[in-house]
Amino acid sequence: MPLPPLPQEEAFHVNQHGVLAIPGLMWAAFVLLARQWVLLVMVGVSTFRGQTDISLLLGEGGVPWGALAAQAPVLLLAYAAAQRVPTAGAWARRVWRHGREIVALAALLNLAWTILFLWSSDYWMPWPELFLACCSLLDLAIVLALFTGPYYRQLFNEFPSAPTASPVRSA
Repeated sequence: MPLPPLPQEEAFHVNQHGVLAIPGLMWAAFVLLARQWVLLVMVGVSTFRGQTDISLLLGEGGVPWGALAAQAPVLLLAYAAAQRVPTAGAWARRVWRHGREIVALAALLNLAWTILFLWSSDYWMPWPELFLACCSLLDLAIVLALFTGPYYRQLFNEFPSAPTASPVRSA
């Protein structure tokens, strides 16, 4: 069932392939939803650590592997967003079509991880606990915007058409 056209004031930001362009706020939402991956890359790239320091980062109490696993689909969705060209594969089209559900799942898993982290914390401090709670609220706001905004609904339903193969003529 085709979606109704967007209101005139929201019908903008069309890219060179004739589909809605991904706004900068959507890219920022991808970064926020995959914040543990961004933090891991920043720590890994910003410092040159010795072998013992890396083992501390990757060991018990270091990287939250559950949070990284929960946020991995958002990285896949961001990669599919970067592949929104006519020559993209079927996997990118499939992932993009289910993008809103992927974002909702990631936000709920981030919320569950945050609640588990706060619940198991023996000593509460204003930082990072308050920051994590605010990030979870922002995750839920992103989900609300994606499911209620007509621009984002249309954005996740569009993908550039695949190029048509030209018929081969034999002589």
